[in-house]
Amino acid sequence: MFNIVADHPNPAPKEDFDAIFQDLQIMQIELEMQNDELLLSNEQLETERIKFTGIYDLAPVGYFILNRQGVINQVNAVGAKMLETGKAGIEGKRLIQFVAPNHRDIFFSFFEQLLQSGEQHDGQFKFISRTGREFYARAEGCAISSASQCYIAIIDITENIRTHMQLTEISERLQLAMDTSAAGTWELHLPSMHFYLDSHNHDICLAGPDRFDNTYSSFIALIHPDDHFMVDQHFRTAINAKTDIDISCRFVNPTGQAHFAHIRGRLVDTSVPASPRFIGIIWDITEKKLLEEKAEELRIDRQREITAAALHAEENERKRISEMLHDSVSQLLYGIKLQLSEKDYAEAIAKANKLLDTVIHETRDISFQLAPSMLADFGLAATVNELCRRLSTPHVQIDANVSGFSAPGELFLEETIFRIIQELVNNCMKHSGASHIHISVKKNKLIEILVTDNGKGFKYEKLDKPPKGAGLISIRNRLALYNGKLDISSAPGKGTTVRVQLAVG
Repeated sequence: MFNIVADHPNPAPKEDFDAIFQDLQIMQIELEMQNDELLLSNEQLETERIKFTGIYDLAPVGYFILNRQGVINQVNAVGAKMLETGKAGIEGKRLIQFVAPNHRDIFFSFFEQLLQSGEQHDGQFKFISRTGREFYARAEGCAISSASQCYIAIIDITENIRTHMQLTEISERLQLAMDTSAAGTWELHLPSMHFYLDSHNHDICLAGPDRFDNTYSSFIALIHPDDHFMVDQHFRTAINAKTDIDISCRFVNPTGQAHFAHIRGRLVDTSVPASPRFIGIIWDITEKKLLEEKAEELRIDRQREITAAALHAEENERKRISEMLHDSVSQLLYGIKLQLSEKDYAEAIAKANKLLDTVIHETRDISFQLAPSMLADFGLAATVNELCRRLSTPHVQIDANVSGFSAPGELFLEETIFRIIQELVNNCMKHSGASHIHISVKKNKLIEILVTDNGKGFKYEKLDKPPKGAGLISIRNRLALYNGKLDISSAPGKGTTVRVQLAVG
């Protein structure tokens, strides 16, 4: 080993070496301190990186980092969830691949603006996830030239779009409904008592510019004098009690032309003292009122017809009773009187007793036809069978089949059914020339009555109007009580079938 100090031509003093060594020690301490600071800064940066990564991944929006070719370099968890695939299935692919085909031109233009302007831009697009789910999103982004990257945030606005579309659809339906129902909107601002009508309501309320100045008093003045007080009181009560408005009235113009209208409204926005107001709609019910008046006139006319028919039927019934009493009971009683005037009392009494038996039988038949007491005692089936027995003759055989009436039921209903059957059988015996009449009565959800005969029949379909006999009028009046239907099927030489249906229960 060489001795450096001895060999050096000008060896340094020992004090200089000590100073240099001391400086080196100081520099070593400073470097160690700087190293500690760097380590601390590195730890802080790592902590911030972890925080940023957490924020980046857990943010409620999707974050995408794209290169200048639109390829996804990085995506957060929300973005991957939006596209319904893992990060490995997204990174390395172009974001435009997940845009709906009909929105790709818009997205391409948006991305070109980001690259060229270097400023922040936004747009709205429809995306399609890996599984095919379509969703609408709002994209906001900017390009970083130094990094040759684009940062894009995507927010799912599908629910907003759907809500907007639903509101638009509801609004269109409401407008269509208002147009169809001839309705318009109105608003009454309570602090100022200003009354606003839309253009449609100006027509309904006959509100010309010279008659209506957007005040409550001018609106009330448009109302028919007979309805003026009633409408004003209804509005004032609703304002004071904060209840809904629901009223019909008439509006009239200076020439006397009147419109019927219905007004509905309710109080809204009561939380702000300066803005409480009533809003509602007014729709024209003039045509409805005219139809109601016409229907009422028709109802009155119909009632008059029914009353006239009832009186006519009652008069015919009285005439029929009078004829039955005159042709049977009166003649028999007169014969009894003649027999009792004979001198041979024994023979006369015997003949009189025989005639009295006939009178009793005739009286019972008349009583049965007028009001069969057995209907209340034994029910419909027994009464119809008794009718068949009484009306059957050697030339006309009548039989019946009644089901669903095992016990006496509602007396008025069963009396109605009996009278209908009675009228139909009488018509058959008078006009059909039948030798057999069959009656069928069934009770299920509906009551069905069939009366069929083998008579001569007729061309019913060629009749312009149904026959207007007293019997058929009586049947129609009874059918009206039960929303019933009557159908006649007949042809020459093939008999006639009358079907009656009654809706009960």
